[in-house]
Amino acid sequence: MSLWSRMANVWRGRSVDRELDEELQFHIDGRMRELMADGMTREAAAVEVARRFGNRLRLREESRDVKLMPWLDDLGRDVSYGLRTLRRTPVFTAVALLTLALGIGANTAIFSIVNGVILRPLDFPKPEQLMYLTTEFPALGLTRNPLSVQEYLEFRKINRSFAAVGAYRTMGGAYTTGEVNLTAGDRPLRVRSVSVDAHLLNTLGVQPAQGRFFSEEETNRAGGLAPPLAILSYELWQIVFGGQPVVGQALNVEGRLHEIIGIMPSGIDVMDNRTAIWLPLGLPAAIRQDRGFHILHVIGRLKDGVTAQAAQTELNAFLENWVERTGSSDHVPTNRPARAADHTLRIEPLQDAIVGDARSSIWILQVAVAFVLLIACANLANLLTARAESRRREFAVRAALGASRSRLLRQMMTEGVMLCVAGGMLGLWLARIAVQGLIRAYPTSVPRMSEISIDLFVLLFALGVSMATGVLFSLAPVAQGRMNDLVTAFKEGGDRGASGAGRHHIRRALVVVEVALAVMLVIGAGLLIRTVYNLTSVDAGFDRSRLVTFSMTLAEPYDPDTRGPAYQRLLDKLRVAPGVQGAAVMSGLPPNRSPEAIPTRIENHTAADGSAVEIVDYYQFVMGDYFETMGVPIVAGRSFEPADAASPARVVIVNETLANRIWKGRNPIGQRVRPNLSAAIGFGGNSWHTVIGVARDVKQSGVEKDTATELYVSLDQLAMAAPTMNVVLRTILPPAALSRTLERLVREVDAAVPIVRLRDMESVFAESIRRPRLLAQLLGAFAGLALLLAAVGTYGVLSYMATERRREIGIRIALGAARSSVVALVMKQGLQLTIIGVVVGLAGALWLNRLIASVLFGVQPTDVATMGTVIATITIVAAIACWLPAWRACRLDPNAVLRAD
Repeated sequence: MSLWSRMANVWRGRSVDRELDEELQFHIDGRMRELMADGMTREAAAVEVARRFGNRLRLREESRDVKLMPWLDDLGRDVSYGLRTLRRTPVFTAVALLTLALGIGANTAIFSIVNGVILRPLDFPKPEQLMYLTTEFPALGLTRNPLSVQEYLEFRKINRSFAAVGAYRTMGGAYTTGEVNLTAGDRPLRVRSVSVDAHLLNTLGVQPAQGRFFSEEETNRAGGLAPPLAILSYELWQIVFGGQPVVGQALNVEGRLHEIIGIMPSGIDVMDNRTAIWLPLGLPAAIRQDRGFHILHVIGRLKDGVTAQAAQTELNAFLENWVERTGSSDHVPTNRPARAADHTLRIEPLQDAIVGDARSSIWILQVAVAFVLLIACANLANLLTARAESRRREFAVRAALGASRSRLLRQMMTEGVMLCVAGGMLGLWLARIAVQGLIRAYPTSVPRMSEISIDLFVLLFALGVSMATGVLFSLAPVAQGRMNDLVTAFKEGGDRGASGAGRHHIRRALVVVEVALAVMLVIGAGLLIRTVYNLTSVDAGFDRSRLVTFSMTLAEPYDPDTRGPAYQRLLDKLRVAPGVQGAAVMSGLPPNRSPEAIPTRIENHTAADGSAVEIVDYYQFVMGDYFETMGVPIVAGRSFEPADAASPARVVIVNETLANRIWKGRNPIGQRVRPNLSAAIGFGGNSWHTVIGVARDVKQSGVEKDTATELYVSLDQLAMAAPTMNVVLRTILPPAALSRTLERLVREVDAAVPIVRLRDMESVFAESIRRPRLLAQLLGAFAGLALLLAAVGTYGVLSYMATERRREIGIRIALGAARSSVVALVMKQGLQLTIIGVVVGLAGALWLNRLIASVLFGVQPTDVATMGTVIATITIVAAIACWLPAWRACRLDPNAVLRAD
């Protein structure tokens, strides 16, 4: 017999079964009506019907056992019956679906982040072999620094653990942040760029989608000048050029025509840089010879069979033998301590380097949202238990008619799984919307954000969670062990009877669990909200109100001598613009910059490690009225003045931290320093400068970090400027109102230069704390949802218990009990459960809050004020949830209750 014939027979058999079942049910219902019309009670009629039709039902069950596919037939009957049952209770179905959708949807959304950021391998061949190399100077507090050119070249030559090693840099010039100007048609663009050597592309193991990659000769030319070549990312090629053939064509990059030689494959990036254009690496001779100039990010691919631990051992030996290998201590980097232990090389998997400290935050979110799902499941279990109580007569009659306990259990599980699968599908839709919203609202808050999606693995996760939830929590009613207890059901008089106290233990335990989980989650959210508040309240050292900023780049044909006058012309125009009260130009935008760690000579000073140079964390090159515009006070000495520009005597300003570290209580005014301008910006010489003032500390490394050392240099005095600078305005107008005016003024200076990242300083400040803010917002949302679900669960349990005790409550009121005592009676039950849950949750929070200690700022995991506020809030919410059913119970009419009974 063919498969089709077998399936047709099964379907015909199911149709006959359905007709016979409907006929049997018709006779049962008819006999029940006849017996009750003769004066029998419903219970006695049910017993008589069970006696008369039980054998026929058992015969029907036995006949199904010999069907071709009885399990499929039973499953179809269970699903059909479950659908009819759920349709008859729309309120229960809607509440259950919404509860599940919120819990499963939130979990799926966060798991998609876990999957996209942490679990999914990088899109390279054998990504587990890719390692990220950094150099560290523990004595100087410098970690995760790039390598010097000499370190990179020597390591490539002598290493034995790596099959390939390549390097890149994101700085196209002094103080650029890996961005370049390019012109596509008549439209100037500012895009992310990276300069790579040919070995890096080989290390990554990728092949061009079109064209070719750079050759070794092109990225290692004599003299270090990079050839005018470019490789476009697949995304830039599609968005800007519409996927048209461009290989071999010329593209204006930084004012210079570059030949497009290739197109990268889709999705290929390096270190989550969002790279749009790849340029050849150029290493001038001065950079090659300076071992203290750490500019290269290095990626290596381990040989097959070589472990990361073995490679790290080789790195340690590489530095231990530094002097012996080079033959002279003169080759030791200028900023390297004499001891080899104070200069180390470290490797870590490339994916770990990309994810960084975001890993802990993402796992915190996953744990938090799992709590939400558990609370949702506890609510579902309570709903199913309450529904099973209301269906006890149905189960008893079905048991009397021959249905086995396993048959009833299977029906309950089928209905539970149907609910959870439907809730999972709705939750998946909600998760998709949530993920898209997160990507749009926080495009850079999480690494690899562009790789987050609802893929097959996430779909399987959602399906697994839905099925597990349905199977596990549909068993809650069975735990009471009363499905087939016909005699008890009849004795208790169906729905009107008061059930035993033991039948509420599970429901009460679920409420305690809900409250405990909500307490843990809300306390964690409260600590993170306090963290964001503390970060927002940090004094960054400048007045960020009414400040607007943007950046711009003057590339070729400009040089340092012509860039300075161009920026000065722009400042002159900005100062007289309507609504502008002050204007300045600066190289680095606080409060979140990457450390520069520039070796600087200071007169009559020896560093703590015995070196003749002191590492200064930041150089700030300024033009115009910087301190007045930014609102940075000068605490000693004076600010830069216009007369300094014409004076031959070079002057600088230091911040308080640098003054206290170097001169330690002595007056820094009049002291001399020798800024390393050639290393910092590539021009300006290295002459001695006199300190004329001390500026208040400004946060540069992040608002949560200690203030670093900083040196201010006047570009007005140098009459030069770096290519990329940040313009800052003190104005009474918002950025949107200034946009057209600023674009017009910049076009008057250079029509090919775009304005980049026009925003107010409050937005810059918010961007610097975007990750803790995102974590606090999501955790706060989950905590609010958990609190709502816990309140609904408490309300539901108390409402059901009050309904079951309405006869007792009616008798109490009839005997003269005050309605306030009835309210107290019902609320006492709910508040007792709440107090137990709060105690359990508080203990759990004290243990779990250690997991979030690393992301807190200005608040301890055991902060009493936060815990007290959370406990008070949860208690108030629980009291409201308890009061509602208590208020309904006290308004019962005892006459109506006793008459109905």
